[in-house]
Amino acid sequence: MKQERNAIGVVVLEPNSDLLKKLCLSAMSVWGAHEVLPRQTGRQLRVAAVHLDVGVVVVRSSVQRSCPLVQQYLAELVARGTQLLVIQDTPYPLNTEKAVSLGKLHFFYNGLSEDEFKALLTRCLVSQYMPSALEN
Repeated sequence: MKQERNAIGVVVLEPNSDLLKKLCLSAMSVWGAHEVLPRQTGRQLRVAAVHLDVGVVVVRSSVQRSCPLVQQYLAELVARGTQLLVIQDTPYPLNTEKAVSLGKLHFFYNGLSEDEFKALLTRCLVSQYMPSALEN
C-alpha cells in the first residue's frame, strides 16, 4: 500500500506462534498479505522500529510485553506516528464490550470477536491514509 520501500502497514508482536498466526491472518485480510510483518521477540520489534515506517503495531498487554526493551521501541514507534493496537488480556481492561481509542492508541479486549478486531484494523487503515477522516 505505501509507496516507500521501507514502509509496512502492520507489525504484529506476539510470542505465542499460534496466536501470532491468527492475528496476522486477520490483519492480512484487512491490510493485504505484503503489509503485515509477524514478530515474536523484542529484538525483532527493535529492527522494525529502527528500519521501517510502521503504520500499526498490534501487541498484547501482558507481563511478557512489559519489558523495558519492548516499552522503549513501542514508545519510539508511537512518537514517529505509528498507531498502537493493544489487546488487553489483563484483569482490568478498559472496556470488555468495545474497543477504546485515544488518539493513536487503541485498546481492545481479548474476548472480543475476530470481526470486531478486523473492524478496528480497518479504522486504523483509514486513519493511516486519511488522518482527518476519523477526527469527528
